[in-house]
Amino acid sequence: MGKILILDDNVKLAKFYAKVLEENDYEVKMSHESDTFLDEFQQFKPQVVLLDILLPNSKLDGIGVLKKILKKKNTICEAIMLSGAAKREQVAQAMKMGAFSFIEKTGEFSIDKFLNEVHQAFLLYQQELNNYKLQQEKENLRQELIQSKPFVGECDAIKRLRDKIEKYAKTDVDILIVGETGTGKEIVAHNLFWNSKQFGRPFIKRNAGEFTDTLVNSELFGHKKGAFTGAFEDHKGCFELADGGVLFLDEISNLNLDTQAKILRAIENREIRILGGRIKKVDVRLFFASNKDLKALVRQKKFRKDLFYRLDGNVIKLPPLKERGNDIVLLMRYFFEKLLEKYNDRIIDVDFRIAQRSLENYEWPGNVRELEKFCEYLFVMYDKITNEVIANEVNSKKRGGGIANEIADFEQFLALENFNSALEEFERIYLKCQLERNDNNITNLSKNIGLDRSTVYKKIRKYNLKKL
Repeated sequence: MGKILILDDNVKLAKFYAKVLEENDYEVKMSHESDTFLDEFQQFKPQVVLLDILLPNSKLDGIGVLKKILKKKNTICEAIMLSGAAKREQVAQAMKMGAFSFIEKTGEFSIDKFLNEVHQAFLLYQQELNNYKLQQEKENLRQELIQSKPFVGECDAIKRLRDKIEKYAKTDVDILIVGETGTGKEIVAHNLFWNSKQFGRPFIKRNAGEFTDTLVNSELFGHKKGAFTGAFEDHKGCFELADGGVLFLDEISNLNLDTQAKILRAIENREIRILGGRIKKVDVRLFFASNKDLKALVRQKKFRKDLFYRLDGNVIKLPPLKERGNDIVLLMRYFFEKLLEKYNDRIIDVDFRIAQRSLENYEWPGNVRELEKFCEYLFVMYDKITNEVIANEVNSKKRGGGIANEIADFEQFLALENFNSALEEFERIYLKCQLERNDNNITNLSKNIGLDRSTVYKKIRKYNLKKL
């Protein structure tokens, strides 16, 4: 049933306890002084220990042994204290330290009561073990998630950023994350959450730019059935879904002034009004993000001053890629390593010190996201990536041409709602890529993509593709 280790200087009594426990299928070992007990504890790894409080012939008494056990890292063990002459203060001290229970050795001994105490101690042990395993699993998951979206970089600005994330994560304050498009605001929000005490609870992400003016309040605060035309059932808003956890609202500047006022009230009062329903208390930590200058929007009366100053106290500002120095090549290395997991047949023949000079000749207005798409483009278009390839493609971006720019705007391509339009746009970009890759050699292009020359010529004319 389980392992029990007994510490009692009364050999006869210790043997009696052991016999009773062994008859009930417990595995039992005994020690009669503290040093041998602690050695045995290390080897035997019991789930429950019976500790005599008074051990006059030992180096440590039972309370001293209990202290030693409790100091051991990653050790779960329940302690039942024994004594026939211990003072009340000693018993109280042991219980305060974390002992499970106390059994009086004098008077009439009840085997049933004794076995019940042991059984209850094992139940508590199992509960604490399960909790420990869950905490370990949670911590392992936290580390895996952090590794999945690391904030790559070693420049001073990124070091300060990591320090801020670590400090803010330990608090409950709401956070404003600002930075240009593509600088990594969402990654910051994830890392804040993964390192916070809210981790394991809801993490709701929404882009405020996706809310329509007619439905924004419903999306944020929820509605009851019949609250407005088309409200056929109850709907939980973002604040309710995030209750107990974190709500991350990206592009906060896109919200209208009326909704901003409601969010301010939600922040200050920790409550929301459900459309067509009641006021409800919510416990939500808020992360906001914006790529706009909110202070300028306040001057233009497009953003509420009171909300701005409510958020302005705890700000994480991300630097643009062009200000991050050597980080650009560290990021390229990281993206290459990730892409090699998918494109494992690609050959990388790059001196990254030389590549850095090429990369720094471009402004990277789309920041880290643009660099990531650029790296993906290289892996899609080239079997072998060299410094010459990187330099040529960067120069193409500088001239405002090349396919890399079209790949970098992939999000806009996906925004096409009509399927046929999206298909045609893909076909156009694909053919343009292949023309560039095959140096405008239609024969090679046709052979490589599996289309006859006449079909290729028709599509070139259809999309007005000229030789590159």
